[in-house]
Amino acid sequence: MKFLVVGLGNFGAALSMKLTSMGHEVIGVDINMSKVEALKDKITHTVAMDLTDLQNLNSLPLKEMDVVVVAIGEDFAASVLVTALLKQSKVKKLIGRAINDTHRTVIEALGVDELLLPEQDSAEKVAKRLTIPMVENSYEICDESAMLELRIPQRFYYQRLSETGFTRSSNLKVVAYVHVENEKSLLGHARKVKKLELDVHPDKELKPGDHLILIGNVKELKRILAK
Repeated sequence: MKFLVVGLGNFGAALSMKLTSMGHEVIGVDINMSKVEALKDKITHTVAMDLTDLQNLNSLPLKEMDVVVVAIGEDFAASVLVTALLKQSKVKKLIGRAINDTHRTVIEALGVDELLLPEQDSAEKVAKRLTIPMVENSYEICDESAMLELRIPQRFYYQRLSETGFTRSSNLKVVAYVHVENEKSLLGHARKVKKLELDVHPDKELKPGDHLILIGNVKELKRILAK
């Protein structure tokens, strides 16, 4: 997979190095040349660039990126502006990071696909989660197991849950179904609203855009998704 990480502070650097070590292609960008130089041999590609400048932003291969992460922390204004510009660029998946409640409110209003919170999301956990494209959120239980929020793959649309393979595995359990609806934020951007359904019956029909909550072995989930 291909990742763009904007902001190479502690979190952004750790995330970029972990993704690179896992064999993925990573472009790490920061306005600070010293940070870029320190990481040039640890990340696939590093670039010293101010991405609040639209011309600089458009010089990057945004359409080729599977995931873009805005990991800028302390510079509130830069974080918001870069996130807004990337949203306008219609990247495949945009992930923001918030360092306080105000930051979170603004980033959510911009319509990011996912929001990271520093008190909950370590770089290593985020790296593991991002390498399964269908996973929206995860909570690591141990090295091999996690609780995962999975976007329903297209090939499972309108199938019964019992037809997917998730209910036939002894190493995975479906614990909830999530209905996902889109609504407009205060700034007019689309945002996701989720409603949880517990006690999911095997005959449950899976709908486009909805999610499943599973708990169990991550390798088993990857195996089912790879079929």
